Amino acid sequence: MKNLNMRILRWLIFVVLMSPLVVNATDWQININGAMRISYNMDECDSSCLDLWRSTDPDATSDEESYTYLTGDISQFAISGIRRMDIGVETVFKTEWRIDSPESEDENIFTGYEQYIGLGGRSGLLRAGTIETPYMQTGLMIDPFYSDALSTRFFVDIQSALHHTNGKGRGRSTNTLQYDSSVSSNGLGVQLFTAIDNSSDNDNSYGAGLTYTSAALRMFVQYYDNGESGDDEAYKVGWKMGSESFSIFGQYEFDQGLISLSENLSSLSTEDVNTANGDNTYEHNQTTGADVWYLGTTYNFGQFMLIYEYGKRKDSKGGREKDDGHTGWILGIRLHIDDYFYFYGGYLKREFNDDNDKDTRYTIGATLTF
Repeated sequence: MKNLNMRILRWLIFVVLMSPLVVNATDWQININGAMRISYNMDECDSSCLDLWRSTDPDATSDEESYTYLTGDISQFAISGIRRMDIGVETVFKTEWRIDSPESEDENIFTGYEQYIGLGGRSGLLRAGTIETPYMQTGLMIDPFYSDALSTRFFVDIQSALHHTNGKGRGRSTNTLQYDSSVSSNGLGVQLFTAIDNSSDNDNSYGAGLTYTSAALRMFVQYYDNGESGDDEAYKVGWKMGSESFSIFGQYEFDQGLISLSENLSSLSTEDVNTANGDNTYEHNQTTGADVWYLGTTYNFGQFMLIYEYGKRKDSKGGREKDDGHTGWILGIRLHIDDYFYFYGGYLKREFNDDNDKDTRYTIGATLTF
């Protein structure tokens, strides 16, 4: 608790001194921004329900089923910049980091998120580095809780694991070259990327996407192929429509192997796995069918937002367990103090298709952006 309090104090001092900060130096416009998140959670688990919000308890035993804890994980900051060159092209960069207090024997404080440089112009933006894939970006765009403890991509897992983690075949693709077109006058945009495989087999991953944006509607189609010899593809379609007071949204992810790999459902033996640098480079995978979908709605009244989300992951075909799919849902409320700070609370539930495991979480939290 003492370490957590000191961490909160350091972050508050940082935010007061630096937020918001825009610096102009030698024709560069430099931006510093980020978020601090904290939540108090009560998890009741029949299965393993550890996720990025779960604090490590060195005294916990494997058969414990109830956890109550305060955590401040998944805070982050980013430095980005843009400069217009004489030839009419803009140079851009970004370096983003997640910040954690060390827990138990884990002494890692900084974890890299996006790290890239790029060139932009009228025709679009070309970047190189570690970049959120279009597959991940569109999923985060429709989730009202993004990286909070009520996010659809963590505890309830109704957005697949392709929406987080760094590496080849992950949410943030490393060694990546990505092109994002400018949005056309009719609202269409195109995304293309490839990631260099540094292993001996040189199986480069790649993907593409198409987005449509208007005043009341956003739609997207995404494709992701990890380039390996087995089944390792995923497709996604989704949308968000409505206004500031009311919205509905959802997406469907089709698993041709890549979702099964990212969710650790594959029945591959260990000799078929190459986990170097966090890359998802499993070869000869034949586990497929773990489709994931969810629907959600938001309703705003005054400073409050009500959120409900419901989704499922189908049983995989040829996975480690026969009934490995699950159903999950979220009921939450958010109180906006201003544009940069809000409180939230909610209830999450995940129930597996084998009828034996059921996980729940009650949570209250706060998020400060700067």
